[in-house]
Amino acid sequence: MAHEGEREMTRIAGRVAAVVLIALVTASCSVQPSGRGVLLGSLGGHSAPSSSPAPPPRRLEAPTETHTGKGDGTVTLSWPADVPGFLTFDCPHCASNVIVHTDGDEGLLVNAIGAYHGTVWFNVRESAKPSHTLSVSADAAWTVTVSDHRTLPTAPAGKPYTGKGDAVVAIPPDVSLASFTAKNRGDTAVWVQGGGTMALVVNQIGPYTGSFPVPGPTYVQVEAWDGQWTLTPQ
Repeated sequence: MAHEGEREMTRIAGRVAAVVLIALVTASCSVQPSGRGVLLGSLGGHSAPSSSPAPPPRRLEAPTETHTGKGDGTVTLSWPADVPGFLTFDCPHCASNVIVHTDGDEGLLVNAIGAYHGTVWFNVRESAKPSHTLSVSADAAWTVTVSDHRTLPTAPAGKPYTGKGDAVVAIPPDVSLASFTAKNRGDTAVWVQGGGTMALVVNQIGPYTGSFPVPGPTYVQVEAWDGQWTLTPQ
């Protein structure tokens, strides 16, 4: 009887081991690549794409809308929730704080002091809460213009593109790297966006010179307020 019990325990152990092995093999075979690349961000340094290239940014379109006001105010947008938007804010005679805040996940879009002209993006992440309302804080007359990707300037490959302050620039296909220099006393941040993912590739106080991956076609957002900068796609 003892030998019979030992044989039964051996058979049970063998079946358990076989089940575990089958489960491991099945799990390894069921994991498939998504085909969707992810940009990995780093503060003040380089960012590297994953082994799968990030898909290009969404190229959806919508009619441009313009809103005007003076001083503090609220803007109700008619912008479609599923279309990436590029917001240009102009307040040439502002003398104090200039703030534009959205009810979407982006939150604070503009935070400056004095006269301001710049462009920022919103609704670029597919899973983000969309923007429907803007809250503006200013001490002079201002204009808000919201448009789609067709109004963005393009930084051509191999040629320096010079800008000042906040801006969004389109990067053409067949570009993999960009060099960037900034002459700014304050903060400079650069974001790379593609396929609903974003990476912070520059986060610097004061002057900056460096390079980072830009898997074109994509968008680059520069946050420099009143600083001058040059972007050169390669």
